[in-house]
Amino acid sequence: MSKYELCNSLLKWLQTFQLDESHGSYATLDDITDGVAMAQVLHQIAPEWFSPIWLSKIKTDVGDNWRLKVSNLKKIIESVTDYYQEYVNPSLDFVKPDAVRIGEHKDPSELVKLLQLILGCAVNCNRKQEYIQQIMQMEESVQNVIMESIQELENLLGSAPLSFSSNLNAGPNVQIDQLVGELQLVSEARDRFLQKCNNLEGQVTILQEEKSLILEEKKRLEDQLRTVNDEPVKDNNLRKQLDALNEQIFKLETSRDDYRLKLEIQEKEMAELQQKFDLLQQAAAEARQLKDEVDILREEADKAEKLESTLQSYKKKLEELSALKRQVKALEDKNLQYAQQHFELENELKKANTWKTQAEMYKKQVAELRNNLNEETKKLDKMEFENMKAQEKLNALQREKERLIVERDSLKEANDELLCNKLQLKENSPELAIIEGDSNTISGGMMSIIELKRELVKLQHENTVLKVNQKQSEDEKLPLLQTMHDDLSQQCKQLQIDCRQANQRIMQLEAELKEANDLQAVGSGSNNSAIKELQSQLVAEKALRASESSEKDRLLLELKHVKTVLFEAIAAKDQECEELMEKYKKCLEKAKSVMKSLDCPELLSMGDQINLLRTKGVEKDNLLEEVESKFRQSKAIKETEEKLMASVFYNFAQKKQQESMDQRFINSNSVAGHLPFLVRQRQSGASRRIPYSSK
Repeated sequence: MSKYELCNSLLKWLQTFQLDESHGSYATLDDITDGVAMAQVLHQIAPEWFSPIWLSKIKTDVGDNWRLKVSNLKKIIESVTDYYQEYVNPSLDFVKPDAVRIGEHKDPSELVKLLQLILGCAVNCNRKQEYIQQIMQMEESVQNVIMESIQELENLLGSAPLSFSSNLNAGPNVQIDQLVGELQLVSEARDRFLQKCNNLEGQVTILQEEKSLILEEKKRLEDQLRTVNDEPVKDNNLRKQLDALNEQIFKLETSRDDYRLKLEIQEKEMAELQQKFDLLQQAAAEARQLKDEVDILREEADKAEKLESTLQSYKKKLEELSALKRQVKALEDKNLQYAQQHFELENELKKANTWKTQAEMYKKQVAELRNNLNEETKKLDKMEFENMKAQEKLNALQREKERLIVERDSLKEANDELLCNKLQLKENSPELAIIEGDSNTISGGMMSIIELKRELVKLQHENTVLKVNQKQSEDEKLPLLQTMHDDLSQQCKQLQIDCRQANQRIMQLEAELKEANDLQAVGSGSNNSAIKELQSQLVAEKALRASESSEKDRLLLELKHVKTVLFEAIAAKDQECEELMEKYKKCLEKAKSVMKSLDCPELLSMGDQINLLRTKGVEKDNLLEEVESKFRQSKAIKETEEKLMASVFYNFAQKKQQESMDQRFINSNSVAGHLPFLVRQRQSGASRRIPYSSK
């Protein structure tokens, strides 16, 4: 089997673990060369050795950096070897896999070694039965590859007393290992014989080709010999060559016969080995079946032990059943009360759902009206903008009209002045010929004035047309805007009317709902007197539960109060000690200053004061010793109080935990009293535990 097939089978086994696929899919061999998946598998196999701190040292975002991959692989290999030396065999010594060849070159042979070491950790850890069961649930080809990998690992580790095969095959599995070993030897022998047969067949084909060539050469030589026999013999060399070729032909025929005999012998041996191989395969299949049966029986034995232990615990609890019947009745009353509360809450939820649907419908209508209002406002803004543009155009035309009127008046005045000047020139000037000669120019000027008048009249006509059009557009827009305004006001009024009708409908529905509830309450009271009794029991049980919860809260508050009082007393003692230490330091400083002043010759006569100060220092020392003794006593009291608080809280938590366990047991008996014993056992095993913290 090639190394790639081994790697793929071990990768399938590796994928049976819960791997974190946030950094990759781990579907190919290249995906596991960074060591992240192997580290996660080792952490799941032996978390006490491959701890989360060790797992955090494995770098996940390595990418294509082969140096980081090699660093991760070296850490994994060192930890695995330490694990083998610690838990498997302290004197173990074997060749470690090459991390550089795995990380840089992706060498399958070294990768197979590392995966085999991880497999050995799995079948030697504390949870080996679980991992062996996972292996047995895989495909048969993968199981065979894993068995071969374990045997190769044993061969790699030398004669160390490892227990891989014994861990996988406890009890009768030793025979299975022997059969698997014999099967492997037979398969190897079969492969060798097949190789020999192939080689012999190749040699036979070569010899047959050589034989055909020699036969052709023989025919050719015989033909030549016939020709030579017909003629007189001229040379004896041809005869000698013929004799040599005949000898070679004889030798080849004898060797061919020998090879044929050997081939028949090999075929007989191969048939015998094939029969042995079939027998061994049948034995291996039976051994696997026996192994599966042994595993099933082992699991059933474990289950039987667990059931016996649970049976003993249930017997002890059944002995205390007489004291728990009262609590069962109380719990039944509570259950009925909770059912009534649930029914009331469901009714309230139905009411809320009806109101919610109506409110959503009204919200949709309001949203539609708002959208319509926004569209109308947009249209109004557009119309106002167009009106403003038309007004600007009108103003511009009016300004142009005024300018043209001014020009017309100025042109009229100029024309009148020119006419007056012409008449005066005709009456007074003797040079009339010259003026008449220039009359053509004046007439040309008059023509230009006439053209200006025509242009002015044309502009006035256009101005009047524009005014008429402007008035018509404004007259057309005003009724349109008025109708739009009326429509919007009507819609607003209609919406207000609809809103009022909806409110009235809501009030009617609420009144009808209240009447229906009252009628239902009256009917249920007349028909179900037993329900009232159950309700009263539920109310009583609810009051009992409320009293219990209030009692628990009161105890917790008392504990908290005691804790706060103790901490306040400790803080006060600490503050007193600090104040006394400060006073002591001040006294020491004063004493030091006094001792320095005693060295002066002027104060030698103050002996009485010095003695007084000495006595005060002695008193202060005594006071300090008393304070220190009090501080020690307060510290010891504080420690004892803390211990007492811890013990009280621990006893309280243990008591509450016992009560909750008894409560769960009662619930399981009351709810599943008609169920079989094994079903109740599974339900009790799956019940949730209530955690208690010591904080």
